[in-house]
Amino acid sequence: MKKVLRGVSIGFLATIAILAVIYCLLGFYYRGGFPCFTWINGVYCTGKSVSEVNEELIARYPYQGIAVLDREEARLFVSAGDTDYSVDYTDALNQVFYNRNPFAWGLYIFDNLSYNYKPQVSMDKNKLSDIISKWEIFDISSDAKCSVKIRAGEGFVLENAHMLIPVEERITDRVYRSMMEGDEVVDLSEYEECYVETTLTASEQDRANLFEKLDKLQDFDVTYDFSGESVRLSRAVASGFILTLGDYEKASEEEVKTGGGSGMFIVGGKETELPDADSVYTVADILTDLDGNPIVSEKRIYDFLLESAEEHDTEWMMKRFKNGLSNEVILTTGKKGNGKIYDVDAEFENVKNALISSGTGLKGIKTFPVLDGVLTVDASQKLGSTFIEVDMKNQMLYYYVDGKLSMDMPVVTGNINRGRGTPAGVYNVYNKRYHTYLHGVDYVSYVNYWLGVEKGVGIHDANWRKKFGDEIYKSDGSHGCINCPIESVSELWEVAEVGTPVIMYY
Repeated sequence: MKKVLRGVSIGFLATIAILAVIYCLLGFYYRGGFPCFTWINGVYCTGKSVSEVNEELIARYPYQGIAVLDREEARLFVSAGDTDYSVDYTDALNQVFYNRNPFAWGLYIFDNLSYNYKPQVSMDKNKLSDIISKWEIFDISSDAKCSVKIRAGEGFVLENAHMLIPVEERITDRVYRSMMEGDEVVDLSEYEECYVETTLTASEQDRANLFEKLDKLQDFDVTYDFSGESVRLSRAVASGFILTLGDYEKASEEEVKTGGGSGMFIVGGKETELPDADSVYTVADILTDLDGNPIVSEKRIYDFLLESAEEHDTEWMMKRFKNGLSNEVILTTGKKGNGKIYDVDAEFENVKNALISSGTGLKGIKTFPVLDGVLTVDASQKLGSTFIEVDMKNQMLYYYVDGKLSMDMPVVTGNINRGRGTPAGVYNVYNKRYHTYLHGVDYVSYVNYWLGVEKGVGIHDANWRKKFGDEIYKSDGSHGCINCPIESVSELWEVAEVGTPVIMYY
């Protein structure tokens, strides 16, 4: 038993001795390289020399260069090779290499020998500066001067009033520091010091001052509601009210008239006639008075409002009704032949007074005002799907059955110039007569087909006429009835019934 124990002891000691020798040999081995389990920037360094690890790190993390972004989205790529850019990890590696005990490698098994170091970087800043100086962002165009321009959809805009120009020296320094940090992208818009604001000249300051006044005058954003359809008086539209170079001669020919704004202008918050030519100046192609106030044409304001109203008249509403888009129909009543339903004058005064009192425009959503006395009807209830439509502005009669056009014909309505206009309104056929005489103060006329509509006014044939339609009614119109070609009205007479709704409008 003692011999066995003695043998085991000797074997154990021999094993310890052998392991100690191996441990020491590895310690001598690690004197020339990094100890085991050493990682630097993701590279396994065990047994490798400083130079070997340095070369491997340089190869693993090559630096191609940096993309430089300007605040106006211009882009410049600076290649590392063009600036003699180089990196070296030697100092950092030496710090790890010489601050360890090669014979304590066994203890490192239980330690985390993982390091991350930035290399030493060197580059030629003069070469970088030369590359930066050739970037096109430093080529400031002569067009970059402060100016007032008209831009589609926006109206008058002020360009380059507070333009930021790049500073070459500061940008070079910023790019240099970013490259030294190993950055691959640098966005100059994040560094305010890379730009400085331009200083305006006296003439540029005049343009900037003019724009402040223009901007108030075009500060409109009002949306007019025309029975469900919108018309926007925007900045772009309002800018068209302001006189520019070449407008003076035509504006000077306007006669001063009450209503419609003709011959009147808004200058410096006042309503006035057009200043004399000697008192008008041009700044950035804008006509101004001696004090630099832009000149606003009242006629242009009125024309915009009038055109918007005329595009949404009763005829337009009837088309929407027949297309199933809206049931609302507004029409003027009476015999004067005036189909106006909107109070353009009232809205013109509203816009004009806004410019005069505050110097600025209107905002929001607004229903365009209608004239007093106009008739607003629900066409689905008043007309239904079968009705007669007399469009006196276009001198046409239409007959609809179940919502579909059944027939149409040109007509001649009452002579509005002699006070015999056909009454506008919504009526019903109240009687039908065949082969009858029409009696008036100064006439007796025989007709074959008669559809009574309103107090002696009816739809009938007129064999004494050779032409229908156009503008005959203005000079040779009827006494108030709706004259029709016999071949067409005979068909209408056969199918139209007493009680059929009739809408007549100008």
